[in-house]
Amino acid sequence: MFDWFDKKFRRRDYPKLEDLPDANKVYDDMNRVLKFPELKSVPPMPEVAPPKEEPAKIFYRLGLTDNNRVAFSMGYNEILMTHAGVQQMIDQLEFFQSQLYDDSGPTDDPDGGLPLPEEVEDRKAA
Repeated sequence: MFDWFDKKFRRRDYPKLEDLPDANKVYDDMNRVLKFPELKSVPPMPEVAPPKEEPAKIFYRLGLTDNNRVAFSMGYNEILMTHAGVQQMIDQLEFFQSQLYDDSGPTDDPDGGLPLPEEVEDRKAA
């Protein structure tokens, strides 16, 4: 039923030192390599044109539209803002910049220190 002494379960026979080919014969075979012909002259190096300068990449664009709105484009996104929206964005950026330089930590102001719409209107009037 079970053939425990089957050929696939036998111990493998590894090559012995006597089975290796003669070293002199291997050396002679390695010396019988086809040699490349000797070069008589070297062809001249072809002229290569310098690479062309790539056009400048535009990372963002800021401009006015025909209906007097500010357009800010970055990548595939574009924001259109009125004058009041631009002023509010400037105020927010100034506030965030002041937070970066403020070492005292965050304030307890409930609106985070952002100007209220009435304060923005007061600044415009002034």
